[in-house]
Amino acid sequence: MTISLLINSWKRPENVMEILDFQSRYDLVGEIIVFNNYKGFALSHDSPKVKIVNTSHDFGLRTRWANMYLARNECVIFQDDDLILEEDGIEKFWKAHNQDSERGYAAWGRNPDGDGVYKMANASGEIEIMLTRACCVNRRILPYLIQSEIKFLSQDDFEYTNGEDIFLSYCLTSFYGKLNRRLSIPYEKLSSDHAISKRPGHVQERTKMVRRCKAFFEARHNEILSGLAETRSR
Repeated sequence: MTISLLINSWKRPENVMEILDFQSRYDLVGEIIVFNNYKGFALSHDSPKVKIVNTSHDFGLRTRWANMYLARNECVIFQDDDLILEEDGIEKFWKAHNQDSERGYAAWGRNPDGDGVYKMANASGEIEIMLTRACCVNRRILPYLIQSEIKFLSQDDFEYTNGEDIFLSYCLTSFYGKLNRRLSIPYEKLSSDHAISKRPGHVQERTKMVRRCKAFFEARHNEILSGLAETRSR
């Protein structure tokens, strides 16, 4: 049993190569799947652990779900391409997952206020929102995640370009009835040019996503579980 490391990339080829050079050597990392959303160049790497999807179109942050579908291991770690996770950090994720795989674990967490306003402060302990910048979940959430997202996106033609981590976090809590947890994970920071968090309106956009996710999962929890049970019984 090993970990599938899942990386989304856009316009940071030097970072990706540095990450792959280091983290492909970790014993617990059985494979690394990189989804390169930037058509301006194709990525490649010599390690047999590394699998890269080069696309001609930017499919956005939801390509994390495609990576999770392609992963061969139950334990998956999502990672952005602006940091290197140290081997001790991978081991901490692995240990926490093995103790309780019915919640997610993240190096960065957020807790909105009572009105659902997104807060940038890094929360500790149990958290509502895991940042997929570095987080660990079990792959079995995928069918519930996809079915939930299809229904979520069918609401008045709503689309989102920021907040897949918010959706994943509330989806996990809806399915398992547990909050996620923040862990202290050692890492090395890399260049963060083109960061989504630096774009204008970031907090407002994520507040809207928090409120929509809360309302959606509170209203649809029983309905979606009933639908999944019916599907599995066929």
